[in-house]
Amino acid sequence: MDDVQNIVREKTEPVATMLEQSYAIFNKLAGDDGRIQVGVQAMEQGEGFIQHVDRNVSPERATLMENSSGRLVQSGTSASSTKLVGRAFEQNMKVIRSWLMDDEISTIGIYGMGGVGKTTLLQHIRNELLERQDISRSVYWVNVPQGFKIEELQDLIAKYLHLDLSSKDNDLSRAVKLAKELAKKQKWILILDDLWNFFEPQEIGIPIPLEGSKLIMTTRSEIVCRQMNSQNNIRVDALSDEESWTLFTERLGQDIPLSPEVERIVVDVARECAGLPLGIVTLAESLKGVNDLHEWRTTLKRLKESNFWDMEDQIFQILRLSYDCLDDSAQQCFVYCALFDEHHKIERGVLIDYFIEEGIIKEMSRQAALDKGHSILDRLENVSLLERIDGGIAVKMHDLLRDMAIQILDEYSLVMG
Repeated sequence: MDDVQNIVREKTEPVATMLEQSYAIFNKLAGDDGRIQVGVQAMEQGEGFIQHVDRNVSPERATLMENSSGRLVQSGTSASSTKLVGRAFEQNMKVIRSWLMDDEISTIGIYGMGGVGKTTLLQHIRNELLERQDISRSVYWVNVPQGFKIEELQDLIAKYLHLDLSSKDNDLSRAVKLAKELAKKQKWILILDDLWNFFEPQEIGIPIPLEGSKLIMTTRSEIVCRQMNSQNNIRVDALSDEESWTLFTERLGQDIPLSPEVERIVVDVARECAGLPLGIVTLAESLKGVNDLHEWRTTLKRLKESNFWDMEDQIFQILRLSYDCLDDSAQQCFVYCALFDEHHKIERGVLIDYFIEEGIIKEMSRQAALDKGHSILDRLENVSLLERIDGGIAVKMHDLLRDMAIQILDEYSLVMG
């Protein structure tokens, strides 16, 4: 029994130490409801939740490069070298294009479970809109915080318009001012990504319907689309077994052919990912270069033995396997990223400084510590546990991966408690 306790203590003490050191940061950044507010702070500096696509900015600069999630197989670092996987993806793109061309349609809903590729689909649509001024002159993209307040969403939208709502003392007067400003604009598209709850657009100040303008939303729930009175909705489904295998093998990137026995197990592992692109990409990236039959068998066994209450539990288990493949330092750095608010963009240099200050990285010299920090972030990016954005100077974490990191933090807290 003592041996078991020693093993548990040895495994959890580094993370527990990091947790203890980080609680001050948590308490400082948490708002009244306990949610981390780093993203809001960054938003005020022109970062964080908001992405504004301006016609004066090149598409290459405006595009957030995706390293994970969605029906994508990356063969390079730019959107032009990205290959799509899945017939349904192209069909969905075609349908949404037709809705965008229809002046009678003012609201579009895209729904499906987490990790299935809704945001990636919409990012490709957004990139096409940059080239089509006949459809829209401005595209506003807002990552919607869970449990947002009316004034919070109003401020997020107002940032695009360089509109100051601080002088308005109630939501209604703020909504009127926001609606008037949007009504002055011509042919805009407002994208609300990751919407969890419904609201009345007019209550926020979104003048829909408005000729030439559209509201597009992504959500995990079809009910939210209905409650938002979305005119046209489309569901993003999981990949087929064939498409899953294509994506998995592309991401696995084996230069040396697998033996027939190993390949049979790899097929089963890909199938266990349930057609969820985020799970497929993350797990395949973490298993690159693995040729050992026993390791593949162990991975498949762990996937099959998991008891899932729902699909979210299943993808968490898949993502957890990728986390388990990391060494202790990389695990601690990954979990630390959960301290930042969802959708928050984190500069690599700032993040590495935090790692050093918190004692996660303990190298003798400053340069050695910086080098190790960059090496760890490269590893997390390579296995798709973090997304590289802004040409590699910053990273962000998928909301499902952040949820998993928070679960891991809770588990360590229980063990040490």
